[in-house]
Amino acid sequence: MTAFTPPFCARVSCIHHEPKNHSPYQAYRPWGFYHTKTFGKVPRYRCNSCGKTFSRQTFSLDYYAKRILSYQDIVQRLSSCESLSAIGRALVSSTDTISNRISRAARQALALSSTFSSSIHPDEDLAADGFESFCHSQYFPNNITLLVGASSQYVYAADHVTLRRKGRMTKVQKKKRAELETRWKARPGGIEHSFRRIADEAIRVYAQGRRSPLTLWTDEHQSYAMALTHSPHHALLIESGFLRHQVVSSRAARTTSNPLFPVNYLDRELRKDLHEHVRETVCFGRNVNRQMERLSVYLLWHNTIKRHRAREGPRKNVEMTGCTTEVDMEELKHIWVWRAWRSLTELSDAMRETWERLRDTPLSRKPDYLPRYALM
Repeated sequence: MTAFTPPFCARVSCIHHEPKNHSPYQAYRPWGFYHTKTFGKVPRYRCNSCGKTFSRQTFSLDYYAKRILSYQDIVQRLSSCESLSAIGRALVSSTDTISNRISRAARQALALSSTFSSSIHPDEDLAADGFESFCHSQYFPNNITLLVGASSQYVYAADHVTLRRKGRMTKVQKKKRAELETRWKARPGGIEHSFRRIADEAIRVYAQGRRSPLTLWTDEHQSYAMALTHSPHHALLIESGFLRHQVVSSRAARTTSNPLFPVNYLDRELRKDLHEHVRETVCFGRNVNRQMERLSVYLLWHNTIKRHRAREGPRKNVEMTGCTTEVDMEELKHIWVWRAWRSLTELSDAMRETWERLRDTPLSRKPDYLPRYALM
C-alpha cells in the first residue's frame, strides 16, 4: 500500500467521484499525512474540484478499523462451521470485532456478485426453493429463497422473509406465540412476495443468458405459482412461452437426476457449513441483517472459492456459468484490500436490504446501526 494513487474523489456529489477508464483521476494534490498505530504513516489528499479531503484509508476495507485481521481466514472459518465465538477465540478477538469484519466482508461479497452479474451469460435452467431456519427465536422462523443454476450450482440470488410460526404446538406455545405477536407480527404473504423478487432475478438472468425459453424449477408450494400468476409481467412471459415454470414434488428422491438437486444440495451445504443453521444447535442468529450478511459471505465462498466438484478439477461454480470475467484467486485477494462503494455498486432490492441493513429483526427496539461510510 506504499504506492497509492486515489482512483476517484471520495465525495459522492463530486464530478470526479465516478471512475473514468479513459481519463484517470488527476484532479487532486497531496495534503499532508497523519500517523496511526495500526497503519503507520497515512497520506492525505485534497480534490481540486470540490475541495474534499481524504486519505488512503478512505478507500481501504479497514477504514476506521483499529486492528488488522485476515478476512480470508475469517471467511474460511465461517464457512467451515465455526461460530463467532470460536473464530474470536482463534483470532484472539471479541465477537463484536468478528461481526464487524464479517459485515465489511459481506458488502465486498455483494459488490463482487454485482460485478459478476453483468458478465454472466448462463446456458442452464434455474431452480428455486426456500431454505427454512430461524432468527432470534424459534417463534420467528424465516424462509430464505435461493435461486441456483441447475448445472453450475451458482447462487444467483437470495431473499429473506420472516414467517409466522406454524406446525404442531402445545397450548402453552400457542399462548406464547399470541403474546409475542402483539409485539411483532410477520408480514402476511411473505413467501409469495419474496419469491416474486426471486423470479425478477430469474428474468434478469434470462435476459443475459443463452437459453430460450428459461425453465424455472420449484416444488409444489402454492405461493410460488401464486407469485407468478399474480404478477402481470411474469404471467405474460409464461403465456408468451419465454418462461416455463416446472414443478417437482418435494417428496421426490433428492438425487442428482432431480431437477431440484441444486437447491437440495445447497440446503445440505448450508446445514453443515454455517453453524447457526445446523439442526438443534445452540448457535443461532440473533439479528436478521447480520444473519444475511453471514449468508452473503458464505455465498461468496460457495460461488468463487469452493471447487464445483472435488473430482472435476479446480473449477469454481462461477466459472461453470459461462462468466466472461476470469476468476483469478490473486485478483480475489484485492477485494480484501480496497472497499466497495455503495454509490458505485448496482444492487438488487434484496442485496440493497442486506447492504443497508433494512430488514426488521423480530422484537428489536430500534433499527440496526449502519456506519455512515457504508452508504458512501
